[in-house]
Amino acid sequence: MPIDADEKILKPRIQSIGRGFAVLFAIAHSDRGLHTKDIIEELGLDRQTVYHILQSLSAIGVITKTANNRYVLGLRVADLIEGFPRHLAPSERLTPMVRALSQATGESAYAVGWLNGEIVVVTALRGSKTVSAAEVPQGYASHAHARASGKLLLALADRAQAKAYLDRHKLTRLTPNTIAERAALERELATIRRTRISIERQEFAHGLCCLAMPIGEFGSTYVLAISVPAERFEAQLEFYTEAMRRIAEGGWR
Repeated sequence: MPIDADEKILKPRIQSIGRGFAVLFAIAHSDRGLHTKDIIEELGLDRQTVYHILQSLSAIGVITKTANNRYVLGLRVADLIEGFPRHLAPSERLTPMVRALSQATGESAYAVGWLNGEIVVVTALRGSKTVSAAEVPQGYASHAHARASGKLLLALADRAQAKAYLDRHKLTRLTPNTIAERAALERELATIRRTRISIERQEFAHGLCCLAMPIGEFGSTYVLAISVPAERFEAQLEFYTEAMRRIAEGGWR
């Protein structure tokens, strides 16, 4: 069943803008760009509307057509990419905490929080160990259901906020361990809500485990997290937990 383009953007006041961004996001989410017919089928828009949108986005320079007639992101998108980290600048308190966590554990560390209804990596630092987890970049906002930090923020959020997020996002199975059923995820969130700690074992990526914990009084808005190669996660879990708890409670100063 085609996805209604108006559902891609949350209730836009100007329908044409919502449809334009829906087309742009569809192209951005594709692997190699999209043909016009692909966009029509995916968004359920009529051909004439899609042609007008593609012409407008091409004129602005945010998309371009390749030699094989696929639409891909254009060079002007680089302006958005360059500006995004500046506008996402974390608070002065979060960055030192993430740095302290990375130094204390040697692992890739993150602060993750709610931003405009999405669960976003606010700041990230790569671990110093010879073999460390690949860094999830600042601004990453996908697959919260498969990330320790995402599940923690969903568990601690207002129930309406969590429901709204889950209603908008598909529970994609990224690995055999990913929780991809809503009822099972709700049970997991209930457990996390009680313990106030979230552990993810190879749900987001093969060979990768993660641990997340609330940050003091900001716990329902921001959390700390680390990503650790699976081969050393279990052996050092107690160490990671104690180090993160100390820093999350303000012991990093």
